[in-house]
Amino acid sequence: MRRTPLALVIACALAAVAAPRAAGEPCAVPPPGEFRNPEPVAIRGYDGEAMEPFLSRDGRLLFFNNRNEPADRTDIHWASSAEGAAFRYRGLLGGANSPALDGVPTMDLAGRFCFVSTRSYRTTLDTVHCGQFEAGRLRAVQAVPGLRSARMGRLIFDVELAADGQTMVFADGTFSGGAAPDTAVLGLARRRGSDFVRNGESVLAAANAEGRNYAPALSRDACELFFTRLTGFFPFYAATIWRAVRRAPDSAFAAPRRLRAIDSFAEGPTISPDGRALYYHARRDGRFRLFRVTR
Repeated sequence: MRRTPLALVIACALAAVAAPRAAGEPCAVPPPGEFRNPEPVAIRGYDGEAMEPFLSRDGRLLFFNNRNEPADRTDIHWASSAEGAAFRYRGLLGGANSPALDGVPTMDLAGRFCFVSTRSYRTTLDTVHCGQFEAGRLRAVQAVPGLRSARMGRLIFDVELAADGQTMVFADGTFSGGAAPDTAVLGLARRRGSDFVRNGESVLAAANAEGRNYAPALSRDACELFFTRLTGFFPFYAATIWRAVRRAPDSAFAAPRRLRAIDSFAEGPTISPDGRALYYHARRDGRFRLFRVTR
């Protein structure tokens, strides 16, 4: 009898676990074990600071922004996978950047690419912008009016597209002049044509029960949620990364648990397609760098 190669069986099993799941279909069991062994991520050919990583849904591309402090011009960069925890720098992401702050990249399986930009915030209150990723650049970038902020000082400052592109998790916060938000809660929006409309935020109630929560990341099947929780007050902040799970892609997330292997101050998680590696940024020796943990 002709046998299917073992490697093909494993690849198909991983693909089935990672694939977006239909509404009502139960979530698969995530990879076993706790995340452990923090290690630095190399971006060969890039020597600047790196924050807000996003790993594409096929695991081949890494997007990130440089330091997002007022003294710097914050832009979106990209890199291609090399091996292990290493990537090869490809440069600034064409079509994405402006003289204002541009960062927090995310993308679905179809190449719809969204990010946060303050380019028109003072005149329109828009911060979420989306375009189409093709051959290393974005085209047709437009603001998403359904996620427009309600007033000056309040804004959506983090976004995460689900792999199927039909939902978006975001962080909605208020700022009064400092680098950290005064308030920050996770919200949910559902796609309506080319727009997104806030809907179903009760799904995130358990995650929002404590602290200021931002920088959401979804697993490829949308069954795991990772995010950053900020506690304390200046100058005694703590930023830690948390994980929540749910039974099905259309159900509410359960109470989250902190990832103990990752020390504070760490932010901006993103998960690999197979769910076995989590990337994030942390400040070490006065610089923001990327790291990962594995399970």
